[in-house]
Amino acid sequence: MGVKHRIMKSIILRFGIPRIKRMMEKQKAIQDRPDAIRPTANSPTRFEIPLEMMNLISTRDDIEMKHMLPVRRLLSVMKNIHRSVDSLEENPMNPKISITSEEVTKLEEYAQGQGVSSLGYVKLPQNLIFQKFGVIYENAIILTMEMSKEKIDKAPSQSTMNMVFKTYDELGQAGNQIAEYLRIKGYAAQADHPLGGLVLFPPLAQLAGLGWIGKHGLLITPKYGPRVRLAAVYTSIANLSIKENNEHDWIADYCALCGRCIKECPPQAILEDTVVHESGLVTNIRQQECFEYFGQYYGCSICVKVCPFSRSATMYQRLKKVTQR
Repeated sequence: MGVKHRIMKSIILRFGIPRIKRMMEKQKAIQDRPDAIRPTANSPTRFEIPLEMMNLISTRDDIEMKHMLPVRRLLSVMKNIHRSVDSLEENPMNPKISITSEEVTKLEEYAQGQGVSSLGYVKLPQNLIFQKFGVIYENAIILTMEMSKEKIDKAPSQSTMNMVFKTYDELGQAGNQIAEYLRIKGYAAQADHPLGGLVLFPPLAQLAGLGWIGKHGLLITPKYGPRVRLAAVYTSIANLSIKENNEHDWIADYCALCGRCIKECPPQAILEDTVVHESGLVTNIRQQECFEYFGQYYGCSICVKVCPFSRSATMYQRLKKVTQR
């Protein structure tokens, strides 16, 4: 067993697992609020990535982590997840429910100033809320944030993992800032952190018209491909502009022809056909194979790197033309 693995295992057992469990319990308590919107019987079960990674490393002798977790970023992530729950008490008693187009423009400008790449709006379907969790409002603002192409191109590597956690952290902070901005304007808001979200983000972002889900289970966006992380802010605003159609649905046809992520996946965890997991998730991913490799090798990210949509901002239109021909 390597030195890195021994150090991280010690940190995980002493500090990591107890803190994450406390954080999860605080998130789960939201469903007990009288105003909570709760999951349905068909809702999926959340896969607890941080906790499962720590359990994997601490209990499996045949698994050895090659990397060091960015502990400071993880602590900041947990701090902001706690903030997303604690700040619900700061919502106004009688929040505004209508917003003007001028105010939406200012909101989007503010979000972009916080590093957000794009925003979309959607009514939250209850069956996308994870089992044992809850949210306060069905009006959802979906946020994306770009991940560095330079760092993704180095995947799997320590620098890639550090960048991914940096993006999680910065997007989580942005979500809390946007929720605070809305409260100052008289609206109620609930931030949902990109790591350990209360809702299944990729299909929600697809419904918001921000992109389309590829074979790798990730949202493919027009500008950055799958090189984005997702978060949400739920709000009292009832008149958000919601798209009726998704112009990115042609991506499914391209993915059916491509298969690059299937071929390049080291543990061969991406499948041609969809599978239904015990958790209720419907994906093309063999979750256990993916996660064990992910847990050992820097959070992997190879499927993001090799996806043709990740190459440049021009690939979206080029591949669209190819697919239409």
